[in-house]
Amino acid sequence: MNNKSLGRGLSAFLDVNMQQIPTAAVDKSNKDDKSIVSINVECIVKNPFQPRQVFNEETLASLAESIKRKGVLQPILVMRLENGTYQLVAGERRLRATRMAGISEIPAIITTMSSEDQLEVAILENIQREDLNPIDEAVAYRRLIEEFRRTQEELSEILGKSRSHITNMLRLLVLPEDVKFLVKENKLTFGHARALVGSPEASHLAKQIIDQSLSVRETESLMKDVKVGRVPTTDSNRKKKQPDDPEVLNLANQISALIGLDVRIKLKNRGGIIEVDFGNFGELDELLIKLSPSRTGV
Repeated sequence: MNNKSLGRGLSAFLDVNMQQIPTAAVDKSNKDDKSIVSINVECIVKNPFQPRQVFNEETLASLAESIKRKGVLQPILVMRLENGTYQLVAGERRLRATRMAGISEIPAIITTMSSEDQLEVAILENIQREDLNPIDEAVAYRRLIEEFRRTQEELSEILGKSRSHITNMLRLLVLPEDVKFLVKENKLTFGHARALVGSPEASHLAKQIIDQSLSVRETESLMKDVKVGRVPTTDSNRKKKQPDDPEVLNLANQISALIGLDVRIKLKNRGGIIEVDFGNFGELDELLIKLSPSRTGV
């Protein structure tokens, strides 16, 4: 594989400007010249290297509506197969949404790639455009390491992720299958899952975390107590969560509605703590913008 950095994005990888799409051309050539062509969606088969296994139907429906109004704003990436069809390399959400919108053709760039390049581009696109769930991301990293002999240092450079991030993701793969399923279903966050790694009681504790709506910080505290034997892990002796005060819950809901993130208020003595859950740093950036004096007029 060529020594190129995928961390700069697909445009850098392809050496084309994928943001500017001319009128869709008809594919009359057998050459893979990276020009943008129009391809029937029924002639495109799935990418066998796709790391994402879970697709959010709600966001796909929203993308389909956008495609109906504005069209596909960025071409997908495909490879030509010997039987006249095309194998998808990148852009599965766009392809699915186009089919959902009832549109028969989609703009595409035809290229030739090794299996390694296909997998790396698929990972890059998913990470940059819509976060993979942590388990699918970890599986993709493991494939790059085991199948394509990549080191964690190389992955860090290629994908623009820190080595510690890659290491922490890979550690999730030792969790029991039922716990990994809960992470895929977004019932447990990466922070919850990371705290459970190495625990022989991970499955039981995962259920407790969900039943009691424990935050990541509470989960980490619970794990510390479990390790030193302060908290029994049997169902009959688990800590029961106290019901929320209706007035405090109402205040938390009001704040949540204002900032668009989940909020919890915990009373302590004469004061208390406000906890805000965010799924990624983009959501945190949006919160900071909302609180900025230039936005509030202060």
